[in-house]
Amino acid sequence: MTKQPTSKRATRPSGHATRARILAVALDLFSELSYDGASLRDIAARAGVTQPLLNYHFSTKDELWRAAVDVLFDDLTQVMAARVDGLRGVDEVSVAKLLIRELVYFSAEHPQMNRIINQECKVDSARMDWLVEKHVRPRFEQATALLEYLVAGGHVPNIPAVHFYYILTGASSNMFVLGPECRRLSGVDPRAREVVEAHADAVIALLFGR
Repeated sequence: MTKQPTSKRATRPSGHATRARILAVALDLFSELSYDGASLRDIAARAGVTQPLLNYHFSTKDELWRAAVDVLFDDLTQVMAARVDGLRGVDEVSVAKLLIRELVYFSAEHPQMNRIINQECKVDSARMDWLVEKHVRPRFEQATALLEYLVAGGHVPNIPAVHFYYILTGASSNMFVLGPECRRLSGVDPRAREVVEAHADAVIALLFGR
């Protein structure tokens, strides 16, 4: 008997890969267009999925927004934890400088994070409350603890923690949040590795002096 050739079945992307792609696209659109400006239809189209499939993974727009924000901040937490684990035995000031450098790197690679913060935290809302309490406040508390240590050692001026926090987060991210403006204004591509490195050097010099 002649063996009949078997047809190859088209493989479908795994549910995990589909979910991850939806989250990545949602993060981009929410950061570009805001929560109100980004529609589930647009997110599904850019992710290359049907809207019913998107709704299978995320039943509401709010659920999708929160899941996308969680992924972003979880990535930041993991990056910082890994960096700290690799700095055992290093003096605290060097650790602080390296963590600030890592924050600049992350802000450059993920400008969506601070774009979403800027959009959602301008007005009081349930989303603002959730974002601040779950993700922003822990960052503020970490920055406060860092400031207290640096002030005690005489490494930085004694300024209120809230000012230190906004100086740090603004300085480390604004160039990348406003990337199109930066390119138009200066001709510099803020995504270029050497520019990111130079910006990290500048932020550290701003806070610690040279």
